[in-house]
Amino acid sequence: MVVSAVATTGIYCRPECTARPDPRNVSPYSAPIAAEAAGYRPCLRCRPDRHLRSVEVSQAPQPVAAAVQLISDGFLDRFDEHALSDRVGYSTRQLRRLFEKHVGATPDFVARSRRAHFARRLLDESDLPMSVIAGASGFGSVRQMNRVVEQIFRFSPRELRAKRGRRDCLPADGGLQLRLPFVEPMDLAAIRSHLRPRITAGVESLVADVDGTTTYRRAMAICGHPGIVELDLTAPDERQTDHLLLTAHLPTFESIVDEVARVRRFFGLDDDVKAANAHLANDPILGPLVAARPGLRVIGGWDRFETVVRVIVGQQVSVAGASTVTARLAERHGIPFAAPALGLTHQFPDPLALIGLGNDPEAGMPRRRAATIAAVAQAVVDGDLDLHDPDPDRFRAAFVALPGIGPWTADVVAMRARRDVDAFPAGDLGIRQAVADLTGADDLPSIADLEALSEGWRPFRSHAAQHLWASLSVPVGDPS
Repeated sequence: MVVSAVATTGIYCRPECTARPDPRNVSPYSAPIAAEAAGYRPCLRCRPDRHLRSVEVSQAPQPVAAAVQLISDGFLDRFDEHALSDRVGYSTRQLRRLFEKHVGATPDFVARSRRAHFARRLLDESDLPMSVIAGASGFGSVRQMNRVVEQIFRFSPRELRAKRGRRDCLPADGGLQLRLPFVEPMDLAAIRSHLRPRITAGVESLVADVDGTTTYRRAMAICGHPGIVELDLTAPDERQTDHLLLTAHLPTFESIVDEVARVRRFFGLDDDVKAANAHLANDPILGPLVAARPGLRVIGGWDRFETVVRVIVGQQVSVAGASTVTARLAERHGIPFAAPALGLTHQFPDPLALIGLGNDPEAGMPRRRAATIAAVAQAVVDGDLDLHDPDPDRFRAAFVALPGIGPWTADVVAMRARRDVDAFPAGDLGIRQAVADLTGADDLPSIADLEALSEGWRPFRSHAAQHLWASLSVPVGDPS
């Protein structure tokens, strides 16, 4: 993630950039955001803004990493730094100091950079007017966008659009198209394999087209209006390997930056896969798995509440059975489209719609499980359960206090919904079976033994779990 900043030009580059400045004028920075905060702009030749993760928090305290995640979710588009510091349990002054130390920039600068980089992507890849780009990127006005973009890139938005390459702009036929870059490797076959049996019919789909492409489609809402996003998940040898292609069919692009962040989180596009692989590569159990599938990523969920519901539905149920029940639940309680679009018919129900599920005789699941979903929905509505709580221990305590929530459910929710990179469902039958198979043991390891074994996999136990599930010919016990 280290970038090279050149004092004589005022730019920062990727390590592999073909430019060859005098080494005496080059300074390393831990991440692009740190170089930008120091006054450098991204190189127009190697485009580090396209190919590198902007913020590095692997060595930062958990509350700082949580604050960065909140910023990436758009928290500072709605609130200020004081609210952010309260959210993670620090004073504003202390949070700014820790950000300077571990991130290299203040929280407010990280938020401004996020908006500016998204605006740059729309300037490159679309012909949208400046006013639409400003709103889509989370800016309050075109004037504000102009000021921040020029601060980050040292060029105005109009100058940046004039500099784009011939192949940068994507066709607008059938919706807004955007490239979602990621750091390789990326195992798209594993993503398709994970999604296929877990699709909630009517809300999402995974379609293999006659031309060989595989498309994931998802119903969503933006500013209260229904829409659909598509993601091309075609095999890497048939498509570009450094980005996924997103197509948005939406009535408005206002604050679409937050929806794109949701997609990136869902598919783990910002995961530090290389660091996880390096940490697990020498482990006698996981090393061969990592070598065989270096691009494997932890897949999350589109929405935290929806993912929690899916995990609860999947308690002691097969993946196929959980998908059928979840689809029925969404059809009965979700928000229907006025007319089906691209094969999708409704949005997933929100917590308010599922408060009465425990009394629904046609819930399609055991009464106790339906009551658990209803209790979670009620706790979310009442504010007793904060799915976005930045403190993982506090969230877990509140979650397991609800009826029907045990350690396995809490661990899988931490992994899938909250994307805790160190979550590990040691009680999962599939993981225990995988470890037994890989070690040649006659019996399944106990939960305590598996917990002890996993200590060596910290802080990437979620990646370890994903590799163990993938090692099974048919994934077992992970219906999330």
